Amino acid sequence: MSTTIPEPDLGPLPPTDTPLKPPEMLPEDPFDDAPEEETAVEEVTELSDEERLLFSQLMTVGQRSKVIDVMGFSVRIQNLCVDDDLRIGMMTRQYEGSQMSHRAYQLGVCAAGIRTINNAPLISTLAPMTPDEDFDAKVEVLKKYYPVVLTQIYNAVMALDQEFAELAVKLGKLDG
Repeated sequence: MSTTIPEPDLGPLPPTDTPLKPPEMLPEDPFDDAPEEETAVEEVTELSDEERLLFSQLMTVGQRSKVIDVMGFSVRIQNLCVDDDLRIGMMTRQYEGSQMSHRAYQLGVCAAGIRTINNAPLISTLAPMTPDEDFDAKVEVLKKYYPVVLTQIYNAVMALDQEFAELAVKLGKLDG
C-alpha cells in the first residue's frame, strides 16, 4: 500500500511577459551610508625559540640580549632590569647637578648591561661577588674606557628595550 501526498494547489502560474522584478536588497543598517571596509589580512609573526622563551615567564618578559661589534670587539649586552636601574640611580647620585651627570648615567648603563667582551666576563674573580659588588667593580673598570666606546655600548643597550617593544606590539601584547 503506497501513500501519496497530493501537491498543494498554488493557482495558475503568472504569464512570463509580466514585468515582475525581484525585491531590492536593503543594507543591514538603512542609516549606515559608509562603504564596507575590506578586512585586512593579518600578518603572522613567527617567533624564534629565543623570542618564545622571552614570553614563557613573567619575570623574563622584556629581557633582551645580543652580541654587538664595538671597534672590532664582540660585546654581549643585555637590557636592564629594575634592580640595575636602582643601582645606577644610587651610583649617579654623587654626580647630580654636575655637567657630566649624563656620562655617569651612561657609565652605569654600560656596567649593568655588559655581560662579556670577546666571550670573557669584564670582571673575573676567584671569590663569588654579590650583584652590587659586581656592578661596582665593572664601574671601576669602565671608568678607564673612552667615551666613544661607552657611547656605542650605551646606545645598543638602550635600543634593546625598543626592539622588545616593537616585538610585543607585533604580537599584540603591547599597545602601539
